[in-house]
Amino acid sequence: MGPELVAHGLLTIILLPTWHPILFLINLPVLACHCYRFWFIPRGHLGQYDPAEIHNHGDLSRHMKESMAKLSFHLIIFFIYLYCMILTLLKKGS
Repeated sequence: MGPELVAHGLLTIILLPTWHPILFLINLPVLACHCYRFWFIPRGHLGQYDPAEIHNHGDLSRHMKESMAKLSFHLIIFFIYLYCMILTLLKKGS
């Protein structure tokens, strides 16, 4: 959880000075969710997905849905960033 939080935080912070306010606003709620989850991990757990707790409380399906939503977000955002990069390269080449 820590490396994901740091990477997403740095990406979100970099988007603001480079003047990408829409991408910043898209990433801000996801960063807030990462921060909330990181700060509220119960004491004694190994992390967000503690193996013993997932099976004890029947949270496996909820965590799977969360992971699929996160994967979908990152996949969509990847193609948006790729489009922005190609657009910028085409503008500089002309």
